[in-house]
Amino acid sequence: MFFLLTSASTLLAQQRWSAGPRLGVNVSSLYGSNDNYYNAKVGLVAGGFVSYSSINHFGISADVLYSQRGAKYDNPGDRSSHVQHLNYLEIPVVARYYLNLSGNFRPNFFIGPSLGVLMGAKRTKSINQGTAYPDSDTKDEFETVDLGGTAGFQANFKVKSRQRFLIDARYTLGLTNVSKNATPWFGNSTFSFTLGYSFGVGRNY
Repeated sequence: MFFLLTSASTLLAQQRWSAGPRLGVNVSSLYGSNDNYYNAKVGLVAGGFVSYSSINHFGISADVLYSQRGAKYDNPGDRSSHVQHLNYLEIPVVARYYLNLSGNFRPNFFIGPSLGVLMGAKRTKSINQGTAYPDSDTKDEFETVDLGGTAGFQANFKVKSRQRFLIDARYTLGLTNVSKNATPWFGNSTFSFTLGYSFGVGRNY
């Protein structure tokens, strides 16, 4: 009886709200028209999150992230190449499914929509038909808003009371044309790998 009461107390006394920083890398590219010429580039992703998990298997979280995306363009046929940088304020909101109700390790899967707001765009290392060109601001060539979806997996480890270490892997697919021109059509394709640290907020329930 004592064991059952202790187990029930541990299960029910959970931290529902948490928040913290997140830092990692993006491996991004562009898909759509001429996507055979676009290769992945690596960028920074950093920001913070807030999360709510109920006593059952479900939860929800939202992030606010600075996300460096873009791609490397390389067309050997006409001796042209460049690196296209696209920097976003990214706001994903995802539903989470936790594989266990409590414990020191709470892995979970998540899925949800993602909103990207373009903060800046730049083309570097530009070569056109063998001729090099200076870096240029290309923000006017891209849409301000990028709507997409994100899904992934998170490993969630308890460090001490009300604090957890997070390892997050996700894929975000842009569903809208980020180019202001009807052709070429381009969407963002981004793999993200981040580390986070979660602090409990508010009282236990």
